[in-house]
Amino acid sequence: MMSTRTVPAAQLHLGDLVLISPRGPVRRVTLHRLQGAPPTVVLAYAGKPGHHAVAADQPLTVLTNPAHARQDPNPRPAD
Repeated sequence: MMSTRTVPAAQLHLGDLVLISPRGPVRRVTLHRLQGAPPTVVLAYAGKPGHHAVAADQPLTVLTNPAHARQDPNPRPAD
C-alpha cells in the first residue's frame, strides 16, 4: 500500500512519484535542478513534456511505498 508525504520541492529526488494535482495524475521525477536567486526548482516528469519551475519551498505530495521507504541515516534511539 502506498502512503503520502509532503516535502518542499527542493527535497525531491530523481525517481520520486509526485502527485501533480489532488485527483492525480502521479508522475515520476526525471529531472531536478535548483537554480537562481531566489531559488527555483526546475522539474521534468516522465510522460509530461517540458520543464516546470516551482519555488524551492513549494510543498509537493510524494507517494511512498513503506516497504521501500528511504532509511533515516540518523535514527533516534528508542527511549
